[in-house]
Amino acid sequence: MRRPGLRAVVGVLTLLLLPLFGPSSTAAAKPQTDPLSTALPISYHADMAVDAVHRRLYIADIVTGSVLVTDFDGRLLRTLRNKPGAADLVLSPDSRTLYVALSGGDAIAAVDTATYREKARYATGDATAPLRLALAGDALWFSYGSDWESNIGSLDLSGARPTVRLGLVPWGTWAGPPMLLSSPSAPGVVIAGEQYLSSANVTVYDVSSGDPVVRTSQDHPGGVGSVVDLALSPDAATLFIVGGYPYHHLAFRLDDLSVVHTYPTTNYPNAAAVSVTGQVAAGIDNSYGQDVYLFQSGADTPSRVIDLEPGTGRWLRAHGLIWSPDGTRLFALTGEYGANLTLHVIPA
Repeated sequence: MRRPGLRAVVGVLTLLLLPLFGPSSTAAAKPQTDPLSTALPISYHADMAVDAVHRRLYIADIVTGSVLVTDFDGRLLRTLRNKPGAADLVLSPDSRTLYVALSGGDAIAAVDTATYREKARYATGDATAPLRLALAGDALWFSYGSDWESNIGSLDLSGARPTVRLGLVPWGTWAGPPMLLSSPSAPGVVIAGEQYLSSANVTVYDVSSGDPVVRTSQDHPGGVGSVVDLALSPDAATLFIVGGYPYHHLAFRLDDLSVVHTYPTTNYPNAAAVSVTGQVAAGIDNSYGQDVYLFQSGADTPSRVIDLEPGTGRWLRAHGLIWSPDGTRLFALTGEYGANLTLHVIPA
């Protein structure tokens, strides 16, 4: 019997060792840069929230009255049902409680993030339809109502029996429930943005006293139309106010709402998010073309431009971007009329 020669032995060894040391190993070691995509069982969304402790993403759907729960790779883990008109989401500082504005239930639900059970439901009053939430200190602030009968209220969580207060700003201030935003980096501050008028107002309230006091207010800041998204930098010094016009993304100084930087994007801005590292994600309503522009803070050109679903006619959802708490991945939602949404996980 003829023994295999040295060349044959080397060839066999090479084939055996390729998976360990060859091109496939090199490919596996390369960082993931392409988005991971997951089809979702909903065709609309109202808000998203990220949970650093449990590594979860929550997506509220006002139409089905539910909240989807995914992991940070976009895998759908659970659907929280019986959340009528689930419109906005806020996590407690310790990530143990997810608050859900129930615009169809005149209440705010408190969900245990460890068990997904609803541990409390706080009534906000008949026909209040709370739409947007912001947590500042021991109070949940919420916008509610409809048309010019809209206002801002609060849910005081500090006592043994949480209490609701309504009508905390002058009636007629808002043409509909404003978008709300807060940050632990700006204690005692709640930002409100007009969603229902083409000439939008943005107001920064000082709520440290328990009542909203206007700190600064501006109509049509930077020429922005109706507000479709608000985002704060990690230090809360810079506020992004997003509307369909003008055709770029604007950063404002929170103290006086003056423009501090213009990020060049294109037509119909509809989303913004800023990572813990300061990376700016600027979203566009664009059926055929780039959806997301990524900038280093203060940059004049994007470091990366992403077309999430080329050639499909699907677009980025308004208010459809959010970063993971560590800034390593960006979550984005795309869709089209009547079709289910897609969740994209974009590695940074």
